[in-house]
Amino acid sequence: MDQAPSVILGLCSYTHDSAAALLVDGQLVGFVEEERLSQKKHTKDYPRHAVEWLLGEAGLSATDVDAVAYNFRPARYLIESPAALRLALSPTTRDRAVPQARGFAKVAMRTQLRLRDLGRRFPAARVTPVLHHRAHQLAAFAASGWNESAVLVVDSLGERQTTTIARGHDALRPRTRTLEAINDPTSLGYVYGAVTEHLGWRRGDEEGTVMALAALGDPGRDSGNSSPEPSASPPPASSSTRSTSRRGC
Repeated sequence: MDQAPSVILGLCSYTHDSAAALLVDGQLVGFVEEERLSQKKHTKDYPRHAVEWLLGEAGLSATDVDAVAYNFRPARYLIESPAALRLALSPTTRDRAVPQARGFAKVAMRTQLRLRDLGRRFPAARVTPVLHHRAHQLAAFAASGWNESAVLVVDSLGERQTTTIARGHDALRPRTRTLEAINDPTSLGYVYGAVTEHLGWRRGDEEGTVMALAALGDPGRDSGNSSPEPSASPPPASSSTRSTSRRGC
C-alpha cells in the first residue's frame, strides 16, 4: 500500500481470550473480547461476534478492512526451533531439547495457517503478524497517556520472549523499542501457571482467578503458625465477620 491504511483491525485469536479492536482513520472505534458476546469464557475461537459488532458500529464490512494485525509472528517460532536444540548441551535440559524444537516448528506452521485463514476472511486487507510482546507493549503505552515511558511486559511466552523492557515514545504515533528481553525457558508466567495448576485451576486459562482471589487473601492465614495469636482487642459482638471460600487453599 502506498498510503497508510485507513481501516485497521487488530485481532487476538486461536489461543485464549479472543478479542478484536478497530481503528478507522486513526481513531479507535472500539475493542471487545469475544466472550462478552459469545458467552464462552476464555474462548479461543475466531472473534466473529466481536468483529461483526465493531464493523457494524463503523458501518463497514469485511471488504472495507485495509489491514489486519495479528499478535503472533510465525517466522520467529521457526528461528527458535533450532535454537531450542541448545538445551541438549546441558544435562539438566537435554531431555527437553528435541520436543521443544519440534514444538516451536509445529506452532510456526499452525500460526502461518491462521494468517492464511485471516487473509481469506479479509480479501482486501494486508495481514501483518506482530511480535507478541510488541503488541503488548504498544497496547500498554498507547493507553498510558504518557509521551515517553518505560514499558514492562511479563507473560508466559510470546514466540520466545517471556519478559521484555521497552522504551515507549511519541503518544500521537505510539512506538516502542525493546531494550532488554528474557527468553524461554525462563518465565515468571510459567511459575504463575504452575501455582495456578497446583491450586486446582487450569494453567494458561485461570491465572486471572488466582489473581482475583489474591486480593481477598489473609497474609497471616498460611504464615506457618498452627494456632494464630488472637487479636489484642476482639471485635465487638455487633460487628459483622466476612467469610470467604477459597478453592484449593
